[in-house]
Amino acid sequence: MELVDPELERAMRGLEQAAEFARTYRFELSPEYLQLIGKVEALPQNQSGADKSGRWLGNRSSSKD
Repeated sequence: MELVDPELERAMRGLEQAAEFARTYRFELSPEYLQLIGKVEALPQNQSGADKSGRWLGNRSSSKD
């Protein structure tokens, strides 16, 4: 008989439970959120053929505080 580390066994059970939950969980997006997604998708930089080679730096400040 092969022995399995109890921590590994516990982690595997947790993953199995999470996978089962994910298979059954359903959520709905609000109409406002769907509208916002539509606005973002309609931006020129999100259109087919737009140059997407640049790197997004998020909210990084250029100042050296």
